[in-house]
Amino acid sequence: MQARLVYVVCIALWLMLSALAALSIASRSLLGAEQQFNNQMQQLTEQLKQRLLTNETVLDSYATFSALDHRSETRQKHPFVLQLLRRYPQISALAHIERIPAVQLADFKQKLQHEYGKGYRLRGFSSDATPPAGQDEYFPLMFAEPQSQTNLQLIGRDAWQQPQLRDALQESLNSGRTTLSRQLTLPQGETGYALLRDIDTQQSPRMLDLQPKHFAMLFIRADSLLPADLSLPTGMELSIRHRDDPPQPPDGHALRLGSAGSSQLEQLLFPRLEATQMLGGGNQPLRLTLRWQQGWAQIGLFEWSVWLLLSLLLAAGLALASYSFVRSSNLRRQRESQLFHLANHDRLTGLANRNLFYDRLQHAISRVDRNGKRLALLFLDLDRFKPVNDTFGHVVGDRILQLIAARIQDVVRDEDTVARIGGDEFVILMEDVESNREADKVTTRLKQSIQLPYQVEQHRVLVGVSIGTAYYPEDGLLIDELLAVADRKMYGNKQSLSRESETIE
Repeated sequence: MQARLVYVVCIALWLMLSALAALSIASRSLLGAEQQFNNQMQQLTEQLKQRLLTNETVLDSYATFSALDHRSETRQKHPFVLQLLRRYPQISALAHIERIPAVQLADFKQKLQHEYGKGYRLRGFSSDATPPAGQDEYFPLMFAEPQSQTNLQLIGRDAWQQPQLRDALQESLNSGRTTLSRQLTLPQGETGYALLRDIDTQQSPRMLDLQPKHFAMLFIRADSLLPADLSLPTGMELSIRHRDDPPQPPDGHALRLGSAGSSQLEQLLFPRLEATQMLGGGNQPLRLTLRWQQGWAQIGLFEWSVWLLLSLLLAAGLALASYSFVRSSNLRRQRESQLFHLANHDRLTGLANRNLFYDRLQHAISRVDRNGKRLALLFLDLDRFKPVNDTFGHVVGDRILQLIAARIQDVVRDEDTVARIGGDEFVILMEDVESNREADKVTTRLKQSIQLPYQVEQHRVLVGVSIGTAYYPEDGLLIDELLAVADRKMYGNKQSLSRESETIE
């Protein structure tokens, strides 16, 4: 039982130490992952800032060119514009918007049909219906590069009818700076943004015409904001959205890369890293959010190998320690048992010695006092044993004593105590004796068994035995009294046998 407890404690200790080692190694790995997360966030922030700055620079160049080129309001292609489109593939289209007061709609229609044909007129942005009357101003697209079939269909469409473009135009009119629209669906069907600013082609002395009349606009694909070779670790998720956009824009798809893909157990055991960075300042207010649910993947093969090695070393060390402790404990108990046996048993016969016999007799007397039963004490003394030692030697005599002890144990009950208290003297303690007949029957069987011949080597030996019996509590209440009565009766039996032997002679 003690050994089992030691092994259970060692297993529990091994599990605890292995868990602590795993926690330490995992913490080290997670610290490295956190550093990687911060580096990833910093790198993405720098790349996005650079791309936003590039987009704004392209728009400024296009707006400056449009302000200087007198052909800015015609549909003629220009090598500079085509060069911009080829060099910056993230730009879906370059467009020119003109602010048209309601009173000038007739002139605008003639101008538009002169440039593009009779089929062109002022239309809604997403349908061919005429914009609703009552507006003071309209903001139609005058042309868009590249001059594809899709972009030609944008000519004459009122940007004010598109909610995202309307908000961007309104902010540009109010602030006079470059403005990024909320996320929208581009004419080509892609998800993106519109970046626009005013073109100062002329200044009117009238106060009402201080607001810009022309606007340059870029359509930017949302997926172009990120590096093409961007690869996110397992469990990392990236999202980019306009500051005013909800997490899931209704008119487009949120720009998301990666997937959490973590289990409930990973969410319970591992931390979740999240960082948000505002980009582009007031001109291009984009919100970059990076999330990383840590998991098993962040603990590499090297860390698992180290933990496994430590766990095996701990298991081996604890197993060796527990085995040594249990073995030492067993050896100690064995030595204690051997010492107890030597102190309480006869070395020659293995029977109880005088000390153990006295102790058992005392306990038996205590039990008799409680339950009211009797016990018998049989005192045995061998006859004709001294000549055996003198004639055959002590080796033969010792062997005879061992055989006698074995015969006595075969006769008595298992619960009876047999002891050797002298050279050729034995005592037997019989508990729960109902009557004297029980002890008399045992006495008779003992004499019959002990007096049978003994064959030791080539010697055939005969010995006799004299037995005296004392009963508790009739013959005494003390151990010494009982032994004295049994000894006295044994001598009486021995003298009786001697007289019978003389009479026969």
